[in-house]
Amino acid sequence: MSYKSVKNLIGWFVVGLSALALAPSVVPGSMAVLAFYLSLALLLVSLFTISSANHRHFQLTAIIVGVGMLVLNDYLRVIMPSPEPTWLNRIALYLVYFTICGVGMLKVKRQLNR
Repeated sequence: MSYKSVKNLIGWFVVGLSALALAPSVVPGSMAVLAFYLSLALLLVSLFTISSANHRHFQLTAIIVGVGMLVLNDYLRVIMPSPEPTWLNRIALYLVYFTICGVGMLKVKRQLNR
């Protein structure tokens, strides 16, 4: 197997795991927070697949994590969220997601300009 095909395999593995991480996101309590942290870690791993593989792995992972964060995650969702977290905690986690996505978009743009 070549280096590019291994990165491609890792990219699809990360996309699949991020989709599986949506399941514990709807569970109230700490499972939703742990699922979001796992999703952020998977999004970081997908950043490394941008350079030699296609950038669609990062884009799919970012979309899955974003939908899970804003719609499904009991801790972070926008409509009817859990009452425990403060808005400051939510905004901090949103900023982490958007920062990682911003770095990823810059990497994708740099790769497309080559």
